[in-house]
Amino acid sequence: MTTLGILGIISAFIIVTFFTYKGMSLAYTVILACLVVFITNGLPILETFANPVLTGVAEQIPALLPLYLFGGIFGKLYLDSGASQNLSKTLLNVFARTDNGVNRRFIGFIIVVIINAAFTYVGVDPFATLFIMIGIATGVCFEADIPRRYLPVMLVLGTTMGSSIPGSASAGNILCMNFLKGTSSLSAWIPGVVYCILVIAASLIFIRRQLKKDTANGLKFEYGPLKPPVVIEENSYPPFILTLIPLILTPVCSNTICAGYAWAGMALGCIAAVICFGRYIPKTQGRGRIMTVIQSLNDGVTLAGVPAVIILNYALGYAIQAAPSFTVIQEFFTSMQGPPLIILAIMGIVLLGVSASMSGLIVALGVTASVYIPVMGVNADAAYRVLLYTNTVLDTLPFNAAVVTLFAITGIKYKEGYPLVFATTVVITFIGTMVVAGMLTVFPGLA
Repeated sequence: MTTLGILGIISAFIIVTFFTYKGMSLAYTVILACLVVFITNGLPILETFANPVLTGVAEQIPALLPLYLFGGIFGKLYLDSGASQNLSKTLLNVFARTDNGVNRRFIGFIIVVIINAAFTYVGVDPFATLFIMIGIATGVCFEADIPRRYLPVMLVLGTTMGSSIPGSASAGNILCMNFLKGTSSLSAWIPGVVYCILVIAASLIFIRRQLKKDTANGLKFEYGPLKPPVVIEENSYPPFILTLIPLILTPVCSNTICAGYAWAGMALGCIAAVICFGRYIPKTQGRGRIMTVIQSLNDGVTLAGVPAVIILNYALGYAIQAAPSFTVIQEFFTSMQGPPLIILAIMGIVLLGVSASMSGLIVALGVTASVYIPVMGVNADAAYRVLLYTNTVLDTLPFNAAVVTLFAITGIKYKEGYPLVFATTVVITFIGTMVVAGMLTVFPGLA
């Protein structure tokens, strides 16, 4: 049964990855994958699906739903008021005034990545960051004429970099510090800087090459299912300084008065956005000012309606954790021979992949804290940096919640947009993670 159970876990992983890539809904694909895990591991289907799978998924709802809600509203206010257009236009005019074509597209791409990374770096939840950025990224794509297929990769790459920079207050960093006592977000910071330079440099080289190819093929920006903002005269945009206030206020509140409750910081950001942008949203269909703002709020709620399906993503993770054969996978890594940090890197990457959630990182951290550090003498700071970066490799597979959200909202087919995501945030981050593990193995003093 153990062999069959492991094959079932692998099959479930393949099922979700393959069918979501082909465009099938995550809602029924995940359920099918869970059934495969239950059957091959001899688990009672109804009982296991009720507990721990659905109860585990339910635990995610209180934290995730408010983030989706306020994040959707936040992004819509930026889009409808013209704030995102003004922000992107101003930045592009500053950094790409005389550029056009590939250069302007490339600079626009970098601008979105930097803004997104800044939000993640200060600790704003990645899901909330994605919703904040969707309106801004859409505005930049419009102004720089970046094909819509680049929207997911620019947002995912920005989030990945924001959580990777040494000193980041992102959730992954906090989790690693909680498990590996005595470490900090600056642990092994030199290999961390090397990782960031390697990943961002390689990713931008790849993206520029793709932009050049798409430009030559005549690809242009089009809104697709993204509702284009109402045409607004430039002199009617919110002043540039006002576009910055909610962007600054949200991360500040999330890390001070709302620390531990990112959604509350997001809610305050929405209030600030209403105050700053409300009067600039064009009136339509005879609506008064208040009803115009309310319509944008309603549209934001609609935008946030995807979570009911997205949260199902966690079901497979809980199903795999409940499988008896999952313990065999964990034990396999503790018995492997070789450089401990290399093994840790492989373990973290694989566990995140097979558990289909951050629970893989939690398992890897638990094994590290109980075995690798006290028994095998692995340096805690080195383990921190390696395991943190393993969380950037398989967290952007096709069924990842953020990836599913982005492709659902932007209406981009996986075969059009996902190769860009895969190359930058799976292949390149894998290389970067192994480089860090190798550096800390050969030069342990860097920890």
